[in-house]
Formats: sequence, C-alpha cells, structure tokens
Amino acid sequence: MPISWSSVSRDGIILAEAGQDDKDGGVVKAAQKISSVKPTAGWEKVKSGKHRGLKFHLHELANTELDGNYGEENSVKILLWTFSCVYDPNELSEDYAKAFLTKIVYVTEPLRGMPWWRDGGLLSAQPSFAPTLLQQMENIEQLGQLATLNQHLSETKEIMATNIENILERGEAIEELEDQASKLDEMSKVFKTKAKQVR
Repeated sequence: MPISWSSVSRDGIILAEAGQDDKDGGVVKAAQKISSVKPTAGWEKVKSGKHRGLKFHLHELANTELDGNYGEENSVKILLWTFSCVYDPNELSEDYAKAFLTKIVYVTEPLRGMPWWRDGGLLSAQPSFAPTLLQQMENIEQLGQLATLNQHLSETKEIMATNIENILERGEAIEELEDQASKLDEMSKVFKTKAKQVR
C-alpha cells in the first residue's frame, strides 16, 4: 500500500490510527519522526529511510466554560488537530499524499464535534474511525493506480500524435519525391529525344 500509516490526533493525543509496519521497522520510525515535528502554519515533511512522513495541522477555536471564584467565565481554547501519514515516494507522489490528508480533514469534520473526539484519550476514536481511515488509505492506492494509468494514457496519446505528425510529414515528403521523380522522368525523356536529334 502506498500509504503505510496514518493517524488523526488532537492536542498531541492520537485518536485513531491505521496501517502496518514493514519488516525493518521503517514505518514506525517515520511515524515517530513525523509525530515529533513541531506544528507550523503549513505542511511538515520528514524523510526516514525509504519512507516519507507528511503532517498537516488544523487550528480550531473552541469555546469552553470555566468555573472560577468569580462565577462562570467564557474562554477560548484552541484545539490542535493533526493529520499525519507515512508513504512510499516510489509508489505515491507527495501531492497525492497531501490530497489524502486533505480528504481526511474533510471526512473528520463532522466527527470532530463528538465528545470522544473533543475530550477523549488515547485511541478513543479507534473503534469507529480506524476502519474508515484504512479504507481511505486503500482508496488512495486505487487513485494512485488510476493516476499511473492516466499518465500512461497521456504518454501514449503524445506518442500517437507524434506518430501521426511524422506519418503526415512522411506522406508530404513522399509526394515531393514523386513529383521530383516525375520531373526527372520528363527531363530524361526530353534529354533522350534531344540526344537522338543530335546523332
């Protein structure tokens, strides 16, 4: 599978993950490496052996009510949602890995309001979301195969277009050669006639 591991986290707590490690532990190493990268405003990327890690953060404002000595006060809390994956760059481009994580952001949007997503502990969404995450990982493999097929199709179309142009050019060249051959034939007849007259 091009995407070997993926996870969704809230404030550093992994809520759901899916995937499997390879024989040498490379996927786990890449997952640990990408998970340890501090959040930025954009995409975080790591290289770990033959694997690549990719991570995206979503900052969400959440209203909370706090009990204090002076009564209830409304405050604003920022939830940090993290969407991560480990992929094989030989099987999947970075753009497709980004598209996968972007899709996970949208798929999880209605779920992120659920209590076990907002307040749950480690792997609190695992039973409900891990199968969906795995299914999305498998779908990106099909998307990657479709992209490869489309790329081959585009390359084949380009080759065919070049072949058609070459055939048309060749046809024009053949017509020119036929015209020149006809002119040479006429000239040789004229030369033969004049040669007979000169004798």
